[in-house]
Amino acid sequence: MADDNGKCRGWERLGTDVLYRGDHLTLHRDRVLQPDGVPGTYERLTLADGARVVPVDDEGRVALVEDDFAPLGRRLLHVPGGGVAPGEHPEAAAARECEEETGRRPGTLRTLGVFHALPSRTSAVTHLFLGTALRPGTLRRDPTEAGMRVCWMPLDEALRAAGAGAVTEAGTVIGLLMAARLLLS
Repeated sequence: MADDNGKCRGWERLGTDVLYRGDHLTLHRDRVLQPDGVPGTYERLTLADGARVVPVDDEGRVALVEDDFAPLGRRLLHVPGGGVAPGEHPEAAAARECEEETGRRPGTLRTLGVFHALPSRTSAVTHLFLGTALRPGTLRRDPTEAGMRVCWMPLDEALRAAGAGAVTEAGTVIGLLMAARLLLS
């Protein structure tokens, strides 16, 4: 919220309680002073940053992986990716995740951008990369990815799938659009 001079007042955190701490997230309840000056509470998550890669082979095909998502109770097509480990560079995480999930290692990674997937609840960001010059690597899926499969399709077909609602995962849609901007223009 802006004051009469156009200056953002923002939020002031007065204190915080940790409601839950797990392997992948921490849930906080903050006591805050809201932008309008009224005291309140705000729940937020602490999550690791993410790294995603849009792998494109020499034929212009994109590697999407299809995997089960427990909260949704269904499978989704998405670009390879995962969490950035403490001390790990996002580019290294993207290359690692690509190899683990597709069995291909990008020889070249180009930064596509960074986005906030859920800025109202976490400060975590997702780093997006374009991976090219793919070479054979080692498939190393973790147990939660046991049913994962790789689907290769032309980039323009992947874009149409996103436009038709067949690809709905936010990082994938953003990554495909950003990769297309570079590769198809």
